[in-house]
Parts: sequence; structure tokens; C-alpha cells
Amino acid sequence: MALPRRSSPRSSRPIIHRAVDAKGRVVSKKPSAGSPVKKMSSAPSTATPVSFKKGDEVRVRTPVGRLGTTALRLVMWLGAVVVSDSDADDGHLEVIYNGNFPRDDPFRTVRVAVKDVKLPAPRPAPTPANMAAPRPTTAGKNLPRLKMFVLEKEQLRAKSEALFAS
Repeated sequence: MALPRRSSPRSSRPIIHRAVDAKGRVVSKKPSAGSPVKKMSSAPSTATPVSFKKGDEVRVRTPVGRLGTTALRLVMWLGAVVVSDSDADDGHLEVIYNGNFPRDDPFRTVRVAVKDVKLPAPRPAPTPANMAAPRPTTAGKNLPRLKMFVLEKEQLRAKSEALFAS
């Protein structure tokens, strides 16, 4: 006997399940049962087109894998750097991903559609409130363990120098 699905008592926000088919279209948008959902406008956004310049840090909508045995795929926004200007009329950019992607050659340029590229959200300026305070003391640290760590580090350095000398 199946139990009815209930929304989480911890959150009043609706849980929205989305699945993407092989062409990148949303195939289902169904809220969990019992949760209120506000109607969203289906009109396309009127965002102004952004021109990307060589060297811009961007986020690229990238399919990274398949979900189970279905036709659904996992899509993530990965960081990249633009290596070609978007002046071309074909609607594509050349980018190099940050990190280890694509796995066969991480430093290869990848051609992506401009519609799958966006500028990252601006980061807030550092203020004294959100900056990390320096930790100049050893308060709260295990001093004998720190001394042992420094001793081991010196021993490893001496061993590596002896290897290079011979």
C-alpha cells in the first residue's frame, strides 16, 4: 500500500521536479503534492544579449552525464574562460573549461553555443564584516602535534635533498 506524498514540514517552499530530455528541453515540471505553486510566466525573458570578449570568465551549461537508463541527462553550469570573441555570426564561442573537463584533454578549446553561456553572478566586494580574520596565535591548537608536524616536514625535506644530491 503506497503512502500519499506529503510536502516537507521543514519548508514552506514547493519542491519542483524537473527533467531534461536529450535536446535540453524541460519535459516535466510537476510540483510535489500538497504544496502551493505560483503560476510562472511562460513568456520568454527580454534579456539583452551579452557580447563575450576574449578572456572573460563565464559559466557554460554543460551536459555531464546521463541519469540512469532513461533519456534524461545531467546538466551543470561549469566555469570556463572565453578564448574567442563572439563577433562571429554562427552563435558559438570557443572556451576552455576550468578544472578537469573534458576528461580526455582538459586544456582543449571547446565550441559552445552562446545561448548556453552566461556571465557569473557578481561577487560582493570584500568588507570587514565578510573578510576572514587572521589567526596569528596557536590558541585552540594542539601544540605538541604542531611541533611534530614541523619536525616531520624538516625530515622529509632533508631526505629529498639527500636524494637529489646523490
